[in-house]
Amino acid sequence: MARPRRRKWLTIPTRIVLGYIVVLVAFAVVGGLSFVQHHRTSQTLGLLEDGYLPLALTLSQAKATQSVYANLVERALDSERSAPTKAWLRAALRIRPTTLRRAYEGVERAEAIAEELGQPAPLRSVRRELDAIARAYEQIDSQYEELFKAIDEEGDAADELLSRLRTTEQRIERNYDRASQSVQQRISRTSALAAAQSERATFLLGLLGLLALLVGVAVTFLSQRLLRPIPLLHQRVAAVARGDLSSTVDIKRDDELGQLVAEFERMVRALAARDQSLREAALAEQRLQRMQVQIVEALRAAILVVDREQIIRTTNPAADEILGVSARDVGSAIDDTSLLRRFPALGRAIGEVAEGGAAMTLEGEKVSGFTEHLVDVLVTPFGDEAGEDGVRGVLVVADDVSEAVATKSRLIQTERLAAIGRMAAHVTHEVRNPLSSIGLNVDMLGDEVHDEGAESRRLLESIQQELERLESITEEYLRLARLPEPSLTPEDPTHLLRDLADFVRREMDASGVELRVDIAAPLPPVAMDEPQLRQALLNLLRNAREAMPDGGVAKLEATRYDDGVRIQIHDEGAGIDDDEREHVFDLFYTTKERGTGLGLPLTQQIVVAHGGTIACKARLPTGTTFEIWLPAAARATSGSSVRRVG
Repeated sequence: MARPRRRKWLTIPTRIVLGYIVVLVAFAVVGGLSFVQHHRTSQTLGLLEDGYLPLALTLSQAKATQSVYANLVERALDSERSAPTKAWLRAALRIRPTTLRRAYEGVERAEAIAEELGQPAPLRSVRRELDAIARAYEQIDSQYEELFKAIDEEGDAADELLSRLRTTEQRIERNYDRASQSVQQRISRTSALAAAQSERATFLLGLLGLLALLVGVAVTFLSQRLLRPIPLLHQRVAAVARGDLSSTVDIKRDDELGQLVAEFERMVRALAARDQSLREAALAEQRLQRMQVQIVEALRAAILVVDREQIIRTTNPAADEILGVSARDVGSAIDDTSLLRRFPALGRAIGEVAEGGAAMTLEGEKVSGFTEHLVDVLVTPFGDEAGEDGVRGVLVVADDVSEAVATKSRLIQTERLAAIGRMAAHVTHEVRNPLSSIGLNVDMLGDEVHDEGAESRRLLESIQQELERLESITEEYLRLARLPEPSLTPEDPTHLLRDLADFVRREMDASGVELRVDIAAPLPPVAMDEPQLRQALLNLLRNAREAMPDGGVAKLEATRYDDGVRIQIHDEGAGIDDDEREHVFDLFYTTKERGTGLGLPLTQQIVVAHGGTIACKARLPTGTTFEIWLPAAARATSGSSVRRVG
């Protein structure tokens, strides 16, 4: 079991803020110490500037004044200049106390400044000298008055007084000199102190500045280290945004960014897993959709999806062949196509189901167009949701049953033909022998009847004609019953068609019918049984001749069509009604007065046995067209299904 990580109480922003607070404190300390040191140095320099230097200047001036005064005292006995000297001495006597007072004031000011700096009574020696000078001034004032009097009296007492005063003045000058030296020493010491303070302040400030800089660098490094994952995380986020889920950011830290990176990586892994599952699901869905598309496109049934707005959304290739709706119509309204005009029942069924009706089926409905189809249609709701008006989508599934109906019809026709064949064989067996006996007896009776019995002769001839007709009918039944399986051989039908046209041309000419032949060359080989196919075409040509009792034009055409040969026989007769045309290939159905209704069924049986189709069409403006389509030899021998010619 993994040990839980110890939670850090200080968050990254808190640590960064604390770090910069430390930097600010460090620089504040440096600034404070700098201010204190500069203040001290400034005070020390202030002591020099405002205390010692003015005092030194005052003492220097007093010392200079005292030197001048001593010189004046030396000249005091000079008679030539005694009067001005006395005036100067008297003036100096009045000025010297002021100078001394200024010196005292300078001492007091310097001591006050020094006391503020923690240097109490630093100028005691100076004050002692000034006190000595003050006492000397008090003693010599009266002596100068005596000197002036003695000078005026011109006695010997003046020399003695002048000698004492000279000694006193020299002592005062020495006092000023010692006081000035003491101040100069104080100035030197104070200047040295200021220089030492300045040097110490500079060193301390440099050291503290360096320490503050190091603290700032350390805090910056720490902040950079704390925030270093952010650019990596940003790059990772950008990579994930581009779809790159493979790379990772490995940051092992027990803080908010470390936890954020770990959570982000877990999210990316979950996203990658989900993306992989979605990709696999999408691939599976694509495969399923491809399979569905392949299934729908491979279906022989037409698929048509119409949405709530009656817009065609989906079709398949079979829909183009069966319903005449192709992929080009997708996105168009179904009313904009010709489908509902060609198949009205489908439009009604779609409308009922779309409006909420149950699924509907249409069976054996005819779809008109270039070719006609018989279709079975299922119309069912499509989709789960209906619109606000209750209309829903519709799925149409249509199956072309034309071939099935035709095959069913052919099967019924074949069964009927087989039944007719069996019946014909039985009837022929039971009827031909009595008919032969009757015919023989009629011939013998005719030999007995002479010319005097003209009416009897006509009756016998009528009986003979009917017997011949019955024999021809039995012959047709026999041909129908004895029709063998065709022996198919690949041959060019051109020779058969031209030979047949030459054979029937005499009959046509005799009936006043012009036969025209139009055979396109070359025609593909057809697998055929020539005698049977010849019989089928001969039946159609004779029907064309019989359809024009007053003469006309019959036309025999042959062209290459749809991997086979299309043979058309046209006449200009009265034509066949639509209702009658549907039954022309039914057994025993005939429009002729004395027809048997066996010729066209026999012809159809021969054509179907050759793998072909036959159709009866109206010819405009008048007449009828019989159209036979026979597959080419390769297709016929391959066993391909036969398509009905429309």
